[in-house]
Amino acid sequence: MKVFHGDIITGDQSGSVFQYLVEDKGKIIHLGDQLPRIYKHSSENIELGSKVLFPAFGDGHIHFSNWALFNATFDVRKAESIEEVGEMIKKYAATAPKDRVLYGFGHSRHTLEEKRLITRTELDRFVKDRPVYLVCYDGHSAVANSAALGLMPSHIRSLNGFDLESGQIFFEAYYRATDHVFSKLPVLNLLSYILKGIDTLAGYGVGLIHTVEGIGYPRDMDVDLVRFMAKGSQVNFRTYFQTMDLKKVQKRKLPRVGGCFAAALDGCFGAKDAALLEPYSDDPDNKGILFYSDEAVTEFVKEANRAELQVQLHCIGDAAVVQAVKAIENALLDYPREDHRHTLIHACLIPEPTLEKIAKLGIGITVQPGFLISPLEPGYYLEEILGDRAQQIAPLKTILEMGINLSGGSDGPVTDPNPLEGIYGACNHRDPLQSLSNAQALQIYTSNLARTSFDEKERGMLEEGKTADLVILNENPFRTAPADLLSLQVERTFLAGVEYVPGKTISRAIIDNLTNWKKSV
Repeated sequence: MKVFHGDIITGDQSGSVFQYLVEDKGKIIHLGDQLPRIYKHSSENIELGSKVLFPAFGDGHIHFSNWALFNATFDVRKAESIEEVGEMIKKYAATAPKDRVLYGFGHSRHTLEEKRLITRTELDRFVKDRPVYLVCYDGHSAVANSAALGLMPSHIRSLNGFDLESGQIFFEAYYRATDHVFSKLPVLNLLSYILKGIDTLAGYGVGLIHTVEGIGYPRDMDVDLVRFMAKGSQVNFRTYFQTMDLKKVQKRKLPRVGGCFAAALDGCFGAKDAALLEPYSDDPDNKGILFYSDEAVTEFVKEANRAELQVQLHCIGDAAVVQAVKAIENALLDYPREDHRHTLIHACLIPEPTLEKIAKLGIGITVQPGFLISPLEPGYYLEEILGDRAQQIAPLKTILEMGINLSGGSDGPVTDPNPLEGIYGACNHRDPLQSLSNAQALQIYTSNLARTSFDEKERGMLEEGKTADLVILNENPFRTAPADLLSLQVERTFLAGVEYVPGKTISRAIIDNLTNWKKSV
């Protein structure tokens, strides 16, 4: 039994604050301004002092195994030139196992003095004898050296977006190439990356993870491995299988499907393949790409909805958002459901009539406010390719005002999965009229996020009877100016009442689950 004393912020709609919280056997058993006598001799008393207790955060959209891989390999987001990118890769190659593909992340022309992507020839100059696969910051394009390109079979080389000369890979070719190159990762390496990733996210105060899996690993290894590993962890995972093959989902008895990759309806702004109703401002012949026909998307959502699965769809451009909402609308006409919680991922540009339809149909939206503050995709670039539409991206305030359930995620590895950075981004929107209040931003990473995955009865707020997923923050987030929110820090994380200690808390059950998983595959 633990007794916390100090400012206890419950995270409810009323902004309730209490002075005492009592936890026992993983549950919150008392909240109030007084401590009943029966709890005065608890086994552990934690005085908060100037710090505060708050609900643990969540990440509403992360490519967890993908992020875990890049979190453990190399990251070039801070590079300021092509030469610096190459030197980072060269330095990593010197310490990495000789028989492995070198995976990296975060390449952006916007942060480089040359204002362009590195090429195959330049990559070869730094690392020639080993495959290098460098994914761009947007997670929808990559650059490969000659050795990595040599791994690609002919059917991938023939796809739209595969440029052998430059080594740059976009559009459909990117998805297939990424699937193929990730299949080269040894399972034990992925296992170690997942363990490290769980520790990192718990250190950020994350207790609930909505992960999208299903990228290239043989027999969908990432889907099953994350699920089995999660059973031995205090961190709660909700897995969304990125597929349109419902047999795979139903075989695993998963209640949800979708995400990105095979469930992505369009691309992104970085690669200029996000599907738009009107052409890109700097490219009048380009409206982006819809990867599927309206009929194919509708049939998929209908089938999933009939199976009473929760569906999530990646849609960034307004044309893709319209396609997603039409598909969900038709599916609900075909098989009405009151509490489906189908969700749009990203939904950066939303036409006003479609936003009204989203509210009417009860569709949720999961956004990534870290995009709004990322130097990897700066505002001037979005204005260059979208014109006035750049000011309409991510209308967070409007979404909430229309009663739509809005949750927050990182899209990791696209942005760092530290919820406090997303909260800062939501409160410091490029359009001040769309900035959220501190309370609203905190809720999209706690109570709203829990509701997205049907977890609101167990977590998301501090209430008697709920699971004791808690964080101690260094200061009160309601007394912090929006511009200063990055000063917030998670000092301690408690999941189901137990303090999470990175490197030590991972349960023995994870090892047991891994043994069972290896036998099953």
